[in-house]
Amino acid sequence: MSYNVNKIFEDVVYLSKVHSKSSYESNTNRFKEERYPEFSNLVKADDVAAESQKFCEDVFIAFKKFGKVRAADLMNLNYFMIYYVFPTILCEEQEGKVICDTLRDTWNSYFKSNINYADYNTLYEGFQTKIFGIPVGKN
Repeated sequence: MSYNVNKIFEDVVYLSKVHSKSSYESNTNRFKEERYPEFSNLVKADDVAAESQKFCEDVFIAFKKFGKVRAADLMNLNYFMIYYVFPTILCEEQEGKVICDTLRDTWNSYFKSNINYADYNTLYEGFQTKIFGIPVGKN
């Protein structure tokens, strides 16, 4: 099965730049409603490793330029995975940790990255109020 990577990562540049709790919450809810169903083959698969490999291949094909994914694009894809894909899988799936471990390992191997994941609440609580770009406390 092929993944609809264009739909999953639509507005990836905008969505990978999260600045506040309210925007993160709203973007996550929109992701769950509009894009998470695209992961049904992955999260319901008997062989999550094989599906993770297919997903990574589809992402590579969609974002490659001259045979590789540009560093800026990969950075945005990594942030998107960390902010939206992994927390949603952890929240929505009973076997979320196993699925995320497999997807993370496949992603890191395929894209030569070193990303990890966190749950939604951990990320949500991590946003800080800033004045003139200086963190002054939790939102």
